[in-house]
Amino acid sequence: MRKRVHIDNAIEFLRGRVYLGSYDHTPQDTDEIVFFTVEDILFYNRFHLDFGPLHIGHLYRFAVIFHEILNDPENSGKAVVFYSSTSTRQRANAACMLCCYMLLVQGWTPHQVLQPLAQVDPPFMPFRDAGYSNADFEITIQDVVFGVWRAKEKGLVNLNAFDLESYEKYERVENGDFNVLTPDFIAFASPEEDLQHRTTSSKSHLNSSFRSVLKFFSENNVQLVVRLNSHLYNKKHFEDLGIEHVDLIFEDGSCPDMSIVHNFVGAAETIIRQGGKIAVHCKAGLGRTGCLIGAHLIYTHGLTANECIGLLRFIRPGMVVGPQQHWLYLNQHTFREWKYTMKLGLKPSDVIGDLYPLVSAEEYRRQKKARKSSKKNIEYNVSDYTVEDHTVTPPGSVQRELKQAKDAVPQSSPGQPRKGENGSNRVETGRQSRVQPVGNNSDDESMQVDSSQGSANRRGGLTSLEDDVVLRQLSPKNKRAVSSGNGRRSASGAGVRKVSGTVKR
Repeated sequence: MRKRVHIDNAIEFLRGRVYLGSYDHTPQDTDEIVFFTVEDILFYNRFHLDFGPLHIGHLYRFAVIFHEILNDPENSGKAVVFYSSTSTRQRANAACMLCCYMLLVQGWTPHQVLQPLAQVDPPFMPFRDAGYSNADFEITIQDVVFGVWRAKEKGLVNLNAFDLESYEKYERVENGDFNVLTPDFIAFASPEEDLQHRTTSSKSHLNSSFRSVLKFFSENNVQLVVRLNSHLYNKKHFEDLGIEHVDLIFEDGSCPDMSIVHNFVGAAETIIRQGGKIAVHCKAGLGRTGCLIGAHLIYTHGLTANECIGLLRFIRPGMVVGPQQHWLYLNQHTFREWKYTMKLGLKPSDVIGDLYPLVSAEEYRRQKKARKSSKKNIEYNVSDYTVEDHTVTPPGSVQRELKQAKDAVPQSSPGQPRKGENGSNRVETGRQSRVQPVGNNSDDESMQVDSSQGSANRRGGLTSLEDDVVLRQLSPKNKRAVSSGNGRRSASGAGVRKVSGTVKR
């Protein structure tokens, strides 16, 4: 174990090796300590009063610099101090980035990276949104840390597979202003074209930003584009590439109605199950876009609202603005419950391009019942046609035979039929029996039974099944029974064995 080194204004992360510092001057290296900062090379591009957190591209560059310092032979055995200025905002960005590095690169758990920051005085400043109003909702370093950690555990963030060049290229406005948030979602700013060209599907007049979006989407299996703002382009540009396009428009800066969220989550689930990606945009691809993608992340992965906002801003800075933060916070439990109380509908909706919205469990059961009933009607019509037009069997009998063959045996009802008195069929169902009158059966007249047998049957009730089978086997084939003079019935024909009172004539 390394020897602990005492460093002023520094927090120890890894004994004798990694420290986080904050200074109002430029500290000098010593024989035991190496200092470095990234404030002069990595900048947060703020929208208004927001200042962080630094995004995943910044983290990747920081990791490269940090590893070069750690692996330098001259720094072997030295303590490395990553420091910032004493500005409350710079301190928060530096601490958050070091924590995310320890999570994603070194494999630390959230409690391990947060423990050194606990009860630091002065405390670290929370992050605010990119809006213009007073900040009335804040997320902390802890929110970002847990959001990034949950994303790592769910396979949504993988720094080893991260493409820094692609990330920095497409986040620029001239190249499309979009970010791949997760393996399933892309957030981007609305493409635009001149009003006079919006009625044509020709792509010759499109600017470089729009062309870059179309090219990337067609090459990366984007199957659905969701537009949340007013029409600034012709959707045919996407549809011509085989990409579905859906409008779920609501007012800028506002929060969506729950029906919109149902449609969005359902449409997204439909595409994801097909193996495709979903691209979502509003005017800037920050506020309204963050609302719906955030709702889906909470629904799917169970993140808290703060974790979700922290994760989204770590990938695409500025996402979820103003009252939309409160909306996501207030409805987080609802979105989480939908995973267990709602289902993907069975009936497509034309509002979302014949994709399937989320529906309640009751509505899902109704749709399932209606589908099953419709399927039965189709099968019944086909069977009727076959019976009536190709056989002389009465309609319905074939269906009954197929049903009986399909059902498992033995059955508790109707039970085994037994021969009863007065030519009736008695059906046994356990202890009780039910009598069903039927017409006389001419085949039964071929069996000969003497008077003693008959009286025994009348006294004892039912003839056993074994006797019934034996009598059928012993009766002559193709012969009618004739009546004898003494009231007995005998079977004509030679070679019949004598059985229990039968007389060979």
